[in-house]
Amino acid sequence: EILAVLAVIGGIGVFTAVYAPVQLEKARDAKRKTDIHLIGNAIEEYYQDEGCYPVSIPLCREDFTSGDMVILSDIPCDPKNGYSYVYVSEVSSCPKWFQLYGNLEYTRDRIIDKIGCRNGCGPDCQFNYGAASSNQILNPFCEEEAVASAPDETSTPTPTPSAEPSARPQQYVCGPGGICEAYANPERSGCPDIYLDDATCQRECFDRRYWCHDERGKFK
Repeated sequence: EILAVLAVIGGIGVFTAVYAPVQLEKARDAKRKTDIHLIGNAIEEYYQDEGCYPVSIPLCREDFTSGDMVILSDIPCDPKNGYSYVYVSEVSSCPKWFQLYGNLEYTRDRIIDKIGCRNGCGPDCQFNYGAASSNQILNPFCEEEAVASAPDETSTPTPTPSAEPSARPQQYVCGPGGICEAYANPERSGCPDIYLDDATCQRECFDRRYWCHDERGKFK
């Protein structure tokens, strides 16, 4: 009987060690999906009130407002690292599109393929989940890059030294020192907003709320 009990306990231990981490990942991912959906709805509500999408949104744990009205109180953070979800908008004083990004831990989730983010989405193709305004797709750059890098089985590629590299949007962020600068991987530094091809960062770097947490994402 003692051996039987030990076998049961051992089986439970193995099950917990193998499956519990996956279930925890899925639970956190479920919250990420809910968070991004919630924030996306608030951004759309802002658009209905203002006629423009916000140039940037507040950091997580802060209130998202339109005028004197609180659209979303206590914006949620990523459940694991505590960082804000990454917001990207059109470089304009009155943006007409937005994208909102996060990363799912359970990478076998079928939703990643459904939304077209298996090869990455967003700036520098570093995200696998997100939401966007109805007039904008999540992966305007990554899909083309994936096709270009796929091997062609019907022909032998020939080198083209004179070919120009494909244009990629430069990612500018407010660094920890309050300076607008280019980062290779803003998500690693927990940068709350990414300004595509905008070396001024919408002139928001005077505000510490928009600063990245550190400089890890500055270099690849």
